[in-house]
Amino acid sequence: MQMYEIHLYVPKTGKLTPSMLEWLYEYGQSTDQPEAYWPVRRIKTRALARRMLYLDPDLDPIQGPGGDVELHYPNDQLGIVLYIHDRGVVIFFPYMAYSIYSRVVLGICYTYIRFLYDIAGFWSFDPQLNVLSYADDYQSMEDTAQLMDRVMPKMLQGNA
Repeated sequence: MQMYEIHLYVPKTGKLTPSMLEWLYEYGQSTDQPEAYWPVRRIKTRALARRMLYLDPDLDPIQGPGGDVELHYPNDQLGIVLYIHDRGVVIFFPYMAYSIYSRVVLGICYTYIRFLYDIAGFWSFDPQLNVLSYADDYQSMEDTAQLMDRVMPKMLQGNA
């Protein structure tokens, strides 16, 4: 199953920029970069997981690698996972096309994104659409749904 992903970060300057994303792409896996070079704040993974559980107590927390935390949406059919790492959050969900479920999944995910923006200033980056946003809105959700509607049939044809 192909997964869609949205990355969330808290920029130190209050605004996430393309050059910051380039730096994260190049050095984000590095452990030897000084803190002053990082364009995004360090995250307290467990504290953030607790805040997310306050919003949605039905999320299922699972210990990830190192100090990372995964929060799984209780309905496995929707496939939503929030992966909290030391520099941000990645929201994963499956590509779904032509389905009411896709709008439901997107609505749930964008509720989480808005909550993270409101409580801590998280900005989102959608690598599939190459869109940066301070808090995703209905138009971003609709753009994502339209992308899934365009891409999913091609993916299904490739697997046939």
